[in-house]
Amino acid sequence: MSIIANDFRLEEHQDHVELSCALQGDGFPPRLIFRLPVENADAVDLEQPNWAAMSLYWQAMMMGHDLVIEGDMSPLLLHSMRGDLMALMRNYEPMLKDIQIDAGLSTSPVPEGPRDVMTGFSGGVDSFATFLLYTRPEVPPSLQLTALAVYQVGALGPTAAGPGVLEPAVEHARAHADNHGLKQYSLWANMDEVYAPAGRFGPIDFRRTVGLRNAAAALVFQNGVGTYLPSGSVAYNAATYGPYTCTENMDPVFQPLLATEKLRVLPAGAGYSRREKVRLLADDPQAQKLLNVCVMGAVMRRASMTINCSTCWKCIQTMMVLDAWGKLENFGAVFDVEHYRNNRKQLLQNLADRAYGHNMLGIIDEIVYVREMGIPIPKPRGPFEQKLRGVAKRALLKGA
Repeated sequence: MSIIANDFRLEEHQDHVELSCALQGDGFPPRLIFRLPVENADAVDLEQPNWAAMSLYWQAMMMGHDLVIEGDMSPLLLHSMRGDLMALMRNYEPMLKDIQIDAGLSTSPVPEGPRDVMTGFSGGVDSFATFLLYTRPEVPPSLQLTALAVYQVGALGPTAAGPGVLEPAVEHARAHADNHGLKQYSLWANMDEVYAPAGRFGPIDFRRTVGLRNAAAALVFQNGVGTYLPSGSVAYNAATYGPYTCTENMDPVFQPLLATEKLRVLPAGAGYSRREKVRLLADDPQAQKLLNVCVMGAVMRRASMTINCSTCWKCIQTMMVLDAWGKLENFGAVFDVEHYRNNRKQLLQNLADRAYGHNMLGIIDEIVYVREMGIPIPKPRGPFEQKLRGVAKRALLKGA
């Protein structure tokens, strides 16, 4: 059996454009759709449907179905997808299978003239660090950041919610882009619908496929973007290649394999640990106003905050490092510092329980470092103690 992509279209609508292709395969929707602003249309590459191949790669390997792209792909990317990238993905997720990929080879030339250097921008630690690293005066002109991108391919919640979910994230990034004269790219895609058929064959979610989804989005823009700097969260000295449940662990070796003749892909800031990135942005005025690390949905965030909940594990991970350096008060616009100060012992206890319970090596390393800096962090509680405390808490809530 095969998964087939054909009938590639770029259609203009009143307030947006849609890049799409027809899909044939068991359980797939009629079309893969990317919706983007009219002002981004000139950057779209319809001639090379690399974006379609990348959007279907995981599903084909999980289902064990060959992939047919009825168009001409980048020879460089196709070579990677048939070779090293496939081998890497098999190591990352042993349930994936070797497949055949049938596609033509494009002879489309690299567009002439200057093109953008782009990074995805969530406003988190990694993307802020990338901005700071690639806007320094000593950075070569060919690597100077010129554009920020925001994708809704699953990071902002289920893509079935539609393009409307994207707008707050776009506005957040625009505040930073406008302050620095940067161009902005954005798009929404029906990715969850396109990935759903593979769910019958093995576990699948956004984090498991995040690198592939983001790569598909970046490949859409390769006629206007010459360099893509994805902000990985794992440094070279911490990278591992599986088996894992998130592509971020292998970013430094995974990301360069996503390149085409038109689009070079360089792992941004892979020489820095997350702790070093936090240190990099600790004195940056823009980060102090716009840093967004929270993993909670908007409706779950504390009413007192507009950006971060100041309670989830990622908020506390960031706040404790800033606390260790005496920089936390500088971030009072984005974190509820008073809530952290008043509840620090319990919040750090919860973080330690999660980090050690889920073997989150990066956070464990930061906990050790912060302890050495003088911040008291409780030892993690065992599973039995955590369970007992959970039962007691529920009983108290029920009694109330």
